[in-house]
Amino acid sequence: MLKNGIKLTVIFLLTLGVAWAEPARSTPKILATSYAVMDLSKGEMLTEQNSTEVRSIASITKLMTALVVLDSGLSLSEKIKVTPVNGVSTKLARGILVERGQLLHLGLMSSDNLATKLLAINFPGGEEAFIEKMNAKAREIGMDKTVFTDPTGLLASNVSTAQDLIKLLVYSEKYNHIREYSTSEQTAIPVPGKKTTWSINFNTTNELVKKYKDIIISKTGWIKNSGGCLVMLVEDHIGKRAIVVLNSRNTRTRITDGYLLYGIHNNGKSI
Repeated sequence: MLKNGIKLTVIFLLTLGVAWAEPARSTPKILATSYAVMDLSKGEMLTEQNSTEVRSIASITKLMTALVVLDSGLSLSEKIKVTPVNGVSTKLARGILVERGQLLHLGLMSSDNLATKLLAINFPGGEEAFIEKMNAKAREIGMDKTVFTDPTGLLASNVSTAQDLIKLLVYSEKYNHIREYSTSEQTAIPVPGKKTTWSINFNTTNELVKKYKDIIISKTGWIKNSGGCLVMLVEDHIGKRAIVVLNSRNTRTRITDGYLLYGIHNNGKSI
């Protein structure tokens, strides 16, 4: 069983295009410098490394952004004009109207930065009031080592810990839209033209959601200061587990780290 499990893991890593330097018989190594896996059914930490270390969290931030938007009661069907913001990337076409709910979907699934930024800009009181709400919500949840300074995660000053992010995952499960949007595989935004309408396609940043339907919440993140980040809430026949990966080497290794942490604990045992 162990040999078969390692063989499957190596095959998966190769499909991701990750260079695998160790021999197939070696135990795969988690490359993240901070991580945690908690069995939420038992309230037991299965494994962790530097899980109380304060680190930049990049676009994991967008989970908190989603909480603030959904708590606000603002209409998800209200249309918001796509207006460029300097230094904020997007695939959205300039000037089109996009529903607030669609912007939320793009932020959670595809980690689109402008979509998320527009949610904060078009909030009562503007972006400053939005960020205040983010930090107030963090305190409410008990995320004592977490600070938010922007809604997208582009700023390195958005910081948290693996243990705080477990609290965020658990709280986020209450929201149907977060569960649905964050695990969605793809969506399309229509763009009206002079003669016809075309679409811009958006895809998930976590390909694991395509393979494993027991992932009920997913969010990725990456900026230079944060390294590769990934959080997942998983529920299967064993129970419910929160998985947090911070400061992995890159956007690919964050996924393999998450996969390994899920796979290692899929039998309910620690590393």
